[in-house]
Order: sequence, then C-alpha cells, then structure tokens
Amino acid sequence: MSLYSGLGAPSAHSDVLTATPDTLDSKRALIEEIKRRGRATVGSKSYPDADQLYGKGIDILSSILEEEDGAKKDLSILYSNRSLVRLQMGKVAEALEDADEAVKYDASYVKAHWRQGQAFTACGNSASALQSFEKALELEPENKALKKEVQIAKERKEQEEKLMEASSALSEEKKDGDGDAVMKDVSKTKSEPIKHTEKPTPKASTTDDDKDDEGVFSKSDHVRGYKIRSDGKKTSYFDREISAEAKAMIGDIAPKKIDPNNPTTADFAPKPLQQEGASAWNKAGTWEERDVSSWAEETLKAALLTAEYILPDGSPSPGARGVVSKVSKIDGHASFATVRGKKRYIYEFGVTLDWVLTLGDDHTKTCHGSMTFPDIDGTVEMGEGYDMTNYSVDGSSPAGTGPLLDRFVRDGGLRDSINQVVDDWVRLFRATY
Repeated sequence: MSLYSGLGAPSAHSDVLTATPDTLDSKRALIEEIKRRGRATVGSKSYPDADQLYGKGIDILSSILEEEDGAKKDLSILYSNRSLVRLQMGKVAEALEDADEAVKYDASYVKAHWRQGQAFTACGNSASALQSFEKALELEPENKALKKEVQIAKERKEQEEKLMEASSALSEEKKDGDGDAVMKDVSKTKSEPIKHTEKPTPKASTTDDDKDDEGVFSKSDHVRGYKIRSDGKKTSYFDREISAEAKAMIGDIAPKKIDPNNPTTADFAPKPLQQEGASAWNKAGTWEERDVSSWAEETLKAALLTAEYILPDGSPSPGARGVVSKVSKIDGHASFATVRGKKRYIYEFGVTLDWVLTLGDDHTKTCHGSMTFPDIDGTVEMGEGYDMTNYSVDGSSPAGTGPLLDRFVRDGGLRDSINQVVDDWVRLFRATY
C-alpha cells in the first residue's frame, strides 16, 4: 500500500502538513520546521508548497495565541509571508486578506504594511497602497526601497486622478452635445417593440437502424469505437474487462484511510523522527536536509569583512574609505534540502557590524559606528537589498560629518557594498552545495 493512500497526491511536505502535535513544545518545533521549509520553497519559487506550509503554520500558531506571548508576532510574519506567496500566485484578493491579518496581529511590523501596499497596488487601489507604504516608511524612515515605493505610489495615484478628471470631462462634453439625439433614439426604441421570430425545430427522423439502445449497435458504432461486454452492455473499445479469476488474484486495491490507531495502517502513518542533524518531521523520507550552519557562519563573516566603499571624486571627501571593521554579532543557521532530486537552500542570519570611515583629507580622521541587518534570509530576492536597523555613529566621530555618513554609509555607498557581498555569499552557498 502507498504511504499516501487515501491522502490524495503525494507532497514533499506531507510529513509536516499531516502532523498533529499536541504539546506546546512540539507545536513550536513544528513551527520552526515550517519556517525553514517556507523560506526554502519561496527561494525556489515553489509557491504552492509555500502556501500550504504557511497555512499549516498559521493554523498551529492560532491554536496557541492564549498560551504564548510571542505567538502574535510570529503569526503576523507568517501571514505576511503567505501574502507575498499568494501575490506571486496571482491570488490578489487572498494576498490582501493575509496582509490585513499581518497588520492586525502586529501593527509595528514593517513588512506587514509593505505587503499590504503591494496587494493594494495589485488590486488597483493606489490611494490605499500609498497609505500602507507611508505607514511602513514611518516605522522605518531610512528604508530606501520603501521611499521608492512611496514615490511610485504617489505618481501612480496622481496619474489615476488625472485620468479620472479627463474621463469625467469627456463624459460631460458628450452629454452636452449628444443628449437630445440619445433621448430620441431611446424613445423610438420604446415605441417599436422587438419582435421575436421562432424558427421551427426540425424533427429527427428515426429508423430501426438509428436506435442506440443499451447493448445494440447503430451503423456508426464501429466508427466510434464501441464493443459489447460479456454482460451484454455496450462500452468503450478501450474499456478493459477483468475476469473474476484476475480480480481474485489482485485483491482489494481500493484506497484506505490511514489510521494511527488501526494496526493494519499504523505503520504507514507519518510520525516525528528525532534524529541528529535531520529534520524532526522526516518519517516519510521525502525531505532530506543537511545542516551547514558552521560553514555558512564562517563564510558569511569572511564575506562581510571584505565590504568597502571609496568615495568618488566630486563627493565632499574624495578618496575617503568606508569598511566593515568587525562582525560583532552573527546569529542564525543554514542548511540545504534535497527534495526529489532538487536542492533547496535554507538560511536565516542576523548580523551586527562595526564600520569605520577614514576621511580622505589626511587619513587621520575617522568616523566609527555600527549597524544591524536582522533578516538575511531566503525571503529577500538578490538585488532587492536587506533591511538595516540600529544604525549608530560613535560620539568620537568628527563634528559635521553626519550628512556625509548618512549618504555614504547609512543610505548608500558602504551599505550597498554590504548588500552586494551578501548576495555574492548566497551565490557561493548555492554553488558549493
């Protein structure tokens, strides 16, 4: 009997989707597994799988809202992620509903408002999209990508308003010029009702040769491909009749529902598997995962330390050099999964970096500070840029350098270089494994 007998089409994630954890710890373990697989499926653009996984996670988290304080924030993240997935699948209305739920459960979550703005844009509601993007920008004022979204939404809203004004003016002009003629045409139509002429339906002629009763061939049946079964009934030529002896040899092959409490089917029911270095939900054997967190942490740290930016000619300090001087904190994990012969890459890191900008005049004056990138993970498309928080400048930095640092460290320059080396690290990860 098939492992998935009675469950429909097999899925690489059936072990997770059919799991029924009954304790808070087991539910949390399942949520973490869903997050990892969700990131991998989004990264590989397997959106239907991601939709199902995030839906399962939402169901589990909804059941522990009263038991755990952090459940609402996690629920907002899952709704936000599923909104992105559904938007990619063309499920615009559902994407907007998920984004609304994400905002409801955590109004301070920037990406929830961002996804809401994207969904409103897809729905053609530029005014509401602009409000959502502006709210996201209020929460993260220095986010360059959000600034662009706000600007684009404003331009789109202005264009729509101009089109509405032009359409309204055209309608008024048409009404003033053609109103009388239109009314005359309507009056004429009312005075001359439309007459319907019914065409006689031809009667089908029937003869003994045209009869198509059960078990009787007509002249054209041999062309269509019919045949007579042993019980006298007519059937398709391609219908295969199985003898009683053959049925006895094959036995009962009807799908049966898997019941963990039934000794006949209990061995086939997916169960959690606790195994070192493997997924806790991998009994089905369809998801093989290898942890490479140590390699990923070392190589990502090394890559970040290569980030640098030299201010160009024409800038306030030509030749000034900004670098990442230290990776003061790095937390996260990475793994890759093999699903039916295909690789999926799972990674999630948060890093805090110390930076130094050496001014170009005499190379003796330096500015110091730090910044944090909390979400280096598979939900960010390469080239999109990574969110940055907790940007700070050390008080020992020379006075008057604030605008220079904002422009070439916080909002661009060194930050762009950091985004680039992280993207290069992602490519290295995929090429290595």
